[in-house]
Amino acid sequence: MKTYFDSIEWYDYLIFLFYNGVFSYLLNRLGDVFLGISKKANLVLLVIFQFYFLLVIGDSLFNFLPYLPDTDLYSFMISSGKYPETSSENILALYYMTLFIGTICLNSPVIYVFFCIFLFIVSLMIFIRAWKKANPSFNENGELVAALLMLAWPASTVYMTAPLREAFIIFGFSLFFNGFINFLYRKELKSLIIGSLIICAIRLQLIVLVFPVLGALAVYKLKISKIAKVAILMGVSIIAYLAVRYILVEQPLSPEAMAALRNRNLLSAGPLGYGNVSWHSYLDMARDYPFIILQFLFSPLPIFVQNNPLETFIPFLDCLFLIGLMTLVGIRFRFHLRNNLPLLLFMLFYIVLFGGYEYHLGGAVRHRMPLTILFILLAAQTLSNILFKQKINEKAEHPAVDN
Repeated sequence: MKTYFDSIEWYDYLIFLFYNGVFSYLLNRLGDVFLGISKKANLVLLVIFQFYFLLVIGDSLFNFLPYLPDTDLYSFMISSGKYPETSSENILALYYMTLFIGTICLNSPVIYVFFCIFLFIVSLMIFIRAWKKANPSFNENGELVAALLMLAWPASTVYMTAPLREAFIIFGFSLFFNGFINFLYRKELKSLIIGSLIICAIRLQLIVLVFPVLGALAVYKLKISKIAKVAILMGVSIIAYLAVRYILVEQPLSPEAMAALRNRNLLSAGPLGYGNVSWHSYLDMARDYPFIILQFLFSPLPIFVQNNPLETFIPFLDCLFLIGLMTLVGIRFRFHLRNNLPLLLFMLFYIVLFGGYEYHLGGAVRHRMPLTILFILLAAQTLSNILFKQKINEKAEHPAVDN
């Protein structure tokens, strides 16, 4: 039994129902009024919330969902309002958030899970809304298919029904993605900056992702001098290097240092760790990196590790789900390459960056969740065209793109 279920009394289930009503009402209003989600897609997203709510209630009674060790840390913060002395600075921002959120949730880890599910659904709405801006052809049928794919997504049934920080990271990514789209097509910065701050505050290592993307967007879209563009690229490169040097590796960069960091992390990864390496040159790193990245992308399949994927059944289903999404994207790859090249480049950068650092099969599934949402959005457009027999214009371009 998970420790965050230990203190549940019979009357707590009545309180859970009350919170269910409040969150459901807010989600319906947010989707329908503020974010402009189509009625059918909004209904499916509400079904996702109810489904996850029932999963949590069922798990509290029958204990059928897998136990995730990180849940003890977040349960302690919510229930006690204290910062774990054994934890790193990486969750300090989330701790201060939980002081307020914990009050709203009556210091109950279970209600905190419901709040996380609520935040997750809001994030999905923001992703869909942003994608509609980028693709005028993404109509109500596309929204519905995207919502149905989100309902069928295996990984979220595990990582959104336990007290973790994944919902906050995905929320930050949704704002970052919305800002990415707004800046790309409208040169609006607000949500891009807010999303960048949130995801970097919740997971400090994401500075390595955020600043290069911000620099690339500035160079690509802003009408500034070549000197200014070179200065921006140099600035973000220096920031990214310093982040890797002082936040990730914490010692001078070299193949040996990177190998030592990876192998040191594996000591606490248990049987699901992968990628023990011996690097003495950058050629050694180049030899292993493709397999490490593929292991991240297709975990828990045995690529860089001897593993029976059926022993981690839900991550295995998630891998199959992702392969299906990638197949759908591949069917219309020429269209996406022509119309969504900046997003494809961002996804490639995400894969290389996260794939190169990841060392845990379960962690790979968790950390590729924002990437999976982007694949869902791309795949939904293809699948809706197939299901509803709509033709897509391969030569179409977004009207807001200025050449």
